[in-house]
Amino acid sequence: MRRLIAIPVFHMSCKVGIDTGRAWSVVDELLLWRVDRAPETIAGLVAASRLPRSLVVASLARMMRFRLVEVSVTGGSAAFKSSQFGKALVGEELPYFPKRISRRVSFVVERATGELLRRRDVRLLSLAALQRERRAGIDVRLVHVEGGEPPMSPEANLGRLAELAVRGHDERLANVDATTASRRDNEVLVVDVVDGVVSGLPLDAGDRLRSLASRLAREKAVGDTTVRYVGPTPVDLTKTVRIPCDVVPDDVVVGGAAHKAIFLALLEQAQRRVVVHSTFLSVEKFEALREAFRAACRRGVVLDVLWGAESDDDTIAQNGLSAAKINALIRDEPDLVGRARVHMRSTGSHAKIVLSDGPNGQWSAVVGSCNWLLSPFRSVELSAVLRAPHAVAGVAHALARLVGRRGNAFDELGSELSILASSLRERPAASTWTGGVTLVSGEAHERMMRSASGAAKQRLVIGSHRLGATARSGALLQGVAAAARSGAKATLIYSTASGPMTPADADALRREMASEGVTVSRAGYPRLHAKFLLWDDGDIVVTSFNWASASVDATFPEAEIGVHLSAPGLATDVLRRLQDLVPELTDCG
Repeated sequence: MRRLIAIPVFHMSCKVGIDTGRAWSVVDELLLWRVDRAPETIAGLVAASRLPRSLVVASLARMMRFRLVEVSVTGGSAAFKSSQFGKALVGEELPYFPKRISRRVSFVVERATGELLRRRDVRLLSLAALQRERRAGIDVRLVHVEGGEPPMSPEANLGRLAELAVRGHDERLANVDATTASRRDNEVLVVDVVDGVVSGLPLDAGDRLRSLASRLAREKAVGDTTVRYVGPTPVDLTKTVRIPCDVVPDDVVVGGAAHKAIFLALLEQAQRRVVVHSTFLSVEKFEALREAFRAACRRGVVLDVLWGAESDDDTIAQNGLSAAKINALIRDEPDLVGRARVHMRSTGSHAKIVLSDGPNGQWSAVVGSCNWLLSPFRSVELSAVLRAPHAVAGVAHALARLVGRRGNAFDELGSELSILASSLRERPAASTWTGGVTLVSGEAHERMMRSASGAAKQRLVIGSHRLGATARSGALLQGVAAAARSGAKATLIYSTASGPMTPADADALRREMASEGVTVSRAGYPRLHAKFLLWDDGDIVVTSFNWASASVDATFPEAEIGVHLSAPGLATDVLRRLQDLVPELTDCG
């Protein structure tokens, strides 16, 4: 007796770029350091390093090929020394010179256990073809899956691509050609069962898939069946991880003018890549910054601008129209066309981010309150500049998830950002540090507020652009708790009452909170657009989240993104600078 077991799958295929080439070793770095101190002969290097002569010769030859080392002949003997190019790289990560090749990859993700399989190793049928088999009299058991499905995020699919496409330690996944990508979810993996014997599974199929197929083969029931998903589950996107690194007061940017300066500096220092996420767009503000964009693109920088306004249909339409107009301006600019683009679809996120590279492969990320493509740079803004590779990787990862929400099989920008995040995580962590940073998204904001309320001993300062209906539960009750528990001076500073909160309501709330030990103040001019949480001497959260007017969306963590920075004296320094711009904060400690 023959039976077909049909398990639903995701069928993915695309063309990928693979960088192949040998990375530099610690031996190469050691020899470069040695010949930078003084010219050395091969014999001298062999004696000093106690390495085989053949290894020293091979390393020198390769470094000469890439212009890191040069040779000079003095007194009839050849001595090797670092070149000008090599001198600049001593102590730094040596540049990687790969060869780019392309490969076509096609794989299947089975939807009952999450098993990854090569397309060539399995038999797939469309649902229509499966019905034809059933009409021909074949016993078909179609499996329906409930209770979850395999993660299909950009990073999950890139991990699968790397597993299947990369062959050996000298290769790494470089890019994904989104124009060749496809994803089909109307096919099934067909397993043949003849007299109770299962066939058709590849040799490297996992135990869970084999166990499922064997169980269904033994069952005497006919027709469709339902199973629960038992494969890997998506990671908790709101889980926070502290990254030890150097944190100094200058890493927190305070004020509108300072934000314009840091934005222009990042554009000026960028070597090849800038990604901007601004909740809102303005054609006028783009034109004001056009010369800076033009200068960057002339140097070879590629610029992507994302936006996230999605509060209502009119807002989406207005910002979509602005995106179209800016793209029209770009098409008329020879320096910008082909290198700058504004994405036409909203990400739905309120986050404000700049991600850019710099000299010597160093990347930076700015996370905070500034709408880079809308701000007149006159309001009081607050952002954090991240330079530690693992911290920047977290921001790149969050941006990849944002663009991955657009539903493409392999979004080109999302894949690029995921690859960047993986590359940055491979870099060594700091061996010494002055503080740490933690990326905060979604519900982690609420956990951070509760944690700050419990930890504050001297002061708790909450900055929110808007004061709205969620002010009491989202911020003020935590301030009350901090004041009652430790006597900490709790302050909420805001700029605008919004939603159902009228100025009269705000005055009543202010009086009520004063009796509970919490000061509620409205900032005057310049307008406070910063969103922050600051407590005691060394801790501050800089974010896009309006603590006193918004609530987090548990299903969309990247809707709000911030960063917690901690270092001795950091909060005290930032508060002092804020007090220079916002006099209403003078009495908060």
